[in-house]
Amino acid sequence: MKVNVGDGLAVDIALNRTGQPPGKLADATLYFTTGPLSGLCVLGFAVWERREKPGEINVTMPSRQFMSKGEKRSFNLVRIDHDHDPQTEDTHVYYAPLDRLRQRIARAYQDVVSAPVEDAEDSAPPDDEDRIPF
Repeated sequence: MKVNVGDGLAVDIALNRTGQPPGKLADATLYFTTGPLSGLCVLGFAVWERREKPGEINVTMPSRQFMSKGEKRSFNLVRIDHDHDPQTEDTHVYYAPLDRLRQRIARAYQDVVSAPVEDAEDSAPPDDEDRIPF
């Protein structure tokens, strides 16, 4: 279900109905609805139940895994602009753009799970032509 989150952005929430992996609640896709990026989307966001705080959720960003010196690491694909220096700025202010994005995705998830259940006909999967061909 796609939710408009403002500022030319929409979030599509695909609930995890299988329960696998444990704790994963949904996948999320960020859509640009206006401006020069209109028509593009970013895949790979996920909504998880927090392990240490049941009932609270966490949003993870898309990332790519790689090996470095025999150690498995990940590289976040959505990151802070490197023109900002975290050593000289308040850490809270430095991470604010990522926090705002996480909050919008979390709010979209809450909107989807709190929405009334649709009729079976209305909740049918979209036609293949509406899906991203990946």
